[in-house]
Amino acid sequence: MKHTIRLISVALAALLFASAFGCLVRQDAETPTAAVTDAPSGVAPAPNVSRNRDAVAVELGDVQITAGEIEDMYNSYIELFSYYGTSAPTDEESIAEYVQMSIEDLLTERLPIWKAKETGVELTEAELDKIDQDAHYSADEEYESLITYYASYYTDAGDVASSAELTPEQLEETLHYLNDEIREYYNDPNADIDVYISEAYDYYYQEGIVNAYVEKLRAVSDETVVADDAAVEKWYEDTLAEQKETFDGDPTMYRTSRESTTGDPLLYVPEGLAVVKLIKSTPEGEAPAEISENNTKIAEYEAEYGKIALSGGDEAKLEEIRAEYAKLVQKNEELREAYYGDSVATVNGILEKLRGGASIDEAAPDAREQILCLNGSDWEFAEEVQKAAAALQDGAYSDVITVGNAVYLVYMVGRLTPGAVDRAPIEDAIRTAAKAAATETAWNELQDAWKAEALEKAVYHKEAYAYVGK
Repeated sequence: MKHTIRLISVALAALLFASAFGCLVRQDAETPTAAVTDAPSGVAPAPNVSRNRDAVAVELGDVQITAGEIEDMYNSYIELFSYYGTSAPTDEESIAEYVQMSIEDLLTERLPIWKAKETGVELTEAELDKIDQDAHYSADEEYESLITYYASYYTDAGDVASSAELTPEQLEETLHYLNDEIREYYNDPNADIDVYISEAYDYYYQEGIVNAYVEKLRAVSDETVVADDAAVEKWYEDTLAEQKETFDGDPTMYRTSRESTTGDPLLYVPEGLAVVKLIKSTPEGEAPAEISENNTKIAEYEAEYGKIALSGGDEAKLEEIRAEYAKLVQKNEELREAYYGDSVATVNGILEKLRGGASIDEAAPDAREQILCLNGSDWEFAEEVQKAAAALQDGAYSDVITVGNAVYLVYMVGRLTPGAVDRAPIEDAIRTAAKAAATETAWNELQDAWKAEALEKAVYHKEAYAYVGK
């Protein structure tokens, strides 16, 4: 079902409308020899080829893959690659490669079901009931998304939060247009929203079953993994080298990693980082455009003045320029005072508290610690802020800094010591991360082995899917 139908989200609905749901057409099972869908661009339909989409094409134990599922996966690849300018394959070898990729993907999806049955892993009735409930909930959400979206387009209901807000007439009108799309999508005059939502439920239920088996099989795999001292040491050395290369190349990545709530423990600190508390006050609205305009004129006067002075021009003209220049500078000071005045006063108030002996926590209790690069390359902070921070000793604070549309004050909490961090305090975290990496590697290797085994043990009914791509 996953590739028979691409479940529609509101965000994608407009695109899907333009391409008949943007999906692959599902053939009515009662007409197995009819054309299933338009042939991919550049591929002529093969004559006299059976196209029974419900025919079993691949068997792996009790797991079955139909010809229709292979076709849908194949067409998904064609559609995906078309976005990158790649046309559908026309030669037999390329078509066979796409078909093989499709089969391998479908087998990979079903590996957990196959292995669970083979190894005796089962789901309890309670687990199956929960999967069923979740699938119904997701299918109901799918229904509501479709109904509310179509209602907003094809009725006078406007934006509604649920189908319950529609009148019977609005709901009937919505279903009229929606069912037309669904019939086109299925290429079936009898299809409707109930058919669509039934398949949506099947998809979510199947997904829930697979995920539940994965969780149980993964737990069994994880129990077999032991990260001994040698494995921990290798993980540490590899991760330290990786972090050194990454953080030295872009020190801001250290900040990103440190602020993340997930990921490996930080083993390395690059050069030129500090922990600061940044006080920032932003005036309301945008700075007056006149300030920027005056700055442009000031720069022009500076260039003109230098040119005249170097060429020995008349003093009267230079005096005129000096006068106009001074007026613009004065005007900008007045404009900046009016615009930044309250923000400057706010930051100055904090500065006066610090000068009066208050701690940073007392003077600015809401200021939070941040990682800042001191070399001027930090994209997140203005260069003036970085330079001001670089000039500070630990525990010191800057003067008021006005840059862009904000007023700042920087308090230096302390520079970070570059190099490998002290390992002892984070040893437990290192061992936990090493164990997690080992279990992930073991799980991936196990899945690769299962896949290789599945490809060998699967029974392929090639005649059932010989039409795919033709």
